Amino acid sequence: VIFSSPLGQLLPQKASAAWPESIQDTLSDSRENVVSKHTIIIDQTAGTTFETGENIIITFPAQFTVPAFTASDVSLNDGTARTILNSCSAGANNVSIGVSGQVVTFTACSGYTAETAGNPISIVLGTGATLATNPANSGIYYMDTNGSYGDDQRGIALAITEGVALTFTIPFPTGNVRFTGDAFPSAFVTILDGGAVVGTTTANSTSFFDKTITGLSPTTHTFSIFAQANDGRKTITLSFNINVISGSTVTVSGILLPPIITVPSQEKRPVFFPESGLARHNSTVNTFIGGKTSTNDSATSKSSGKWSLKADIILHLGAHTISGLVNDGFGNQSILTTPKNFTILLSADLNIDNLVQLTDFSILMFNYARSNPPNKAADINDNGPVDLVDFSVMMFYWTGG
Repeated sequence: VIFSSPLGQLLPQKASAAWPESIQDTLSDSRENVVSKHTIIIDQTAGTTFETGENIIITFPAQFTVPAFTASDVSLNDGTARTILNSCSAGANNVSIGVSGQVVTFTACSGYTAETAGNPISIVLGTGATLATNPANSGIYYMDTNGSYGDDQRGIALAITEGVALTFTIPFPTGNVRFTGDAFPSAFVTILDGGAVVGTTTANSTSFFDKTITGLSPTTHTFSIFAQANDGRKTITLSFNINVISGSTVTVSGILLPPIITVPSQEKRPVFFPESGLARHNSTVNTFIGGKTSTNDSATSKSSGKWSLKADIILHLGAHTISGLVNDGFGNQSILTTPKNFTILLSADLNIDNLVQLTDFSILMFNYARSNPPNKAADINDNGPVDLVDFSVMMFYWTGG
């Protein structure tokens, strides 16, 4: 998989917490070099609430003068008016404030009762005479907000003007992510962001898909992608941590989804084990069966993406797993599928004609008393030698005919 962006930068790979979609700061006076009250509104989206032990960190640009706010200078309300303290003490409504240089930190104290998700958090800096001072020069300045409550940094654009007081919110630029790669012909491809579906597309007749997800917040997102056939069978899901860049499109190319593998849940020995599925068209599918004896078989997918084969070894009795990958013939190889379980069952039908009769007995006798028989199926109970126990098992299942 290849990551790229117009800026040509290396994209960091890290997990991210959710951060509200909407944050704004309204100034009581936006003129140069005057004091102003800041009213910051944070939208608590569903599933994202300010809770015990979490903090909200507000970092003013260096050009602002930030006073030593104390508890009496600020307020916080998220549907419930919270009690601001200079240092934390347990309580359902207690929030502490701390100021260090340009940074103002709010912490939910022990026992804090979170408000219902969806209620906005309103923070007012300057409820009394203590106010922050605007920069001496007009322009656009960016305030940062982050913290353990949504630990991805988010900027708020603040406009400082000359001679006129006004307040407005400037939308923070969003970014896009484009996904390209191969699944199998006519595959229905689904893309998720943080577990929620954000886009779908259909692969063409040559297995290729191309989908761009737009309007994404500029932070690290965890995307997932999988493909599904018309009959409901699915590939495994691939995941990517992608840093979305404001105003840019990050391209994730060279995606090669692993094959779909279909096998029976159980099969009688000594049948050669049947495998089938879907993969990128005209590609090589390699499958791996684990157990007492490991196998490695390959098949070529058709132009439709369908492939099939039979394991060319008589498998031992009991539980096995099968997994696989696909090679596109151009140097690209998918990851292995998740192992799938199946079971090989005992059978005395050694020539696989659905009868246990004289032909099977002849095969047993030809291999009798051998510890490593030419026909491994003659060792019906799979314990090493072909012996009286195998003969007894055959007699138990005898059908004649």
